[in-house]
Amino acid sequence: MHWFERLKNCLALHYDPSFPKDVVGFLQGSQDRNVWLKMAEAGSGQMLVLGNRPPSSKEWEAAGVAQRHNIQEIKIKDLNGFVIVYGGFMYRPWGHIVVSTSGIMGDAFSASIQSWTRNFMSPK
Repeated sequence: MHWFERLKNCLALHYDPSFPKDVVGFLQGSQDRNVWLKMAEAGSGQMLVLGNRPPSSKEWEAAGVAQRHNIQEIKIKDLNGFVIVYGGFMYRPWGHIVVSTSGIMGDAFSASIQSWTRNFMSPK
């Protein structure tokens, strides 16, 4: 199963069938893959609010980026060579855009699915 399908299965309530099916999430910042690569190499992958419905003001505030106002919709095609790993869960799940490697796709992504599932299912 493709990593995005696993992510959508894990976070199904954040992927509404009435919104585009190819949207992974939203970010406030650059959509430039070279910026993502540099951030990933520095150990601080670009943050992404997950789900195919645009985040509310409250959700952007919780992610700590409400002041940026440079919203980018990220589709699965934009992430070729990258994958999303766990970044947190505050109102909505969020993740880091990192370079897809066999190590990331094995241990790190599986651990991310477990973390999102645990935090999504935990009472708030």
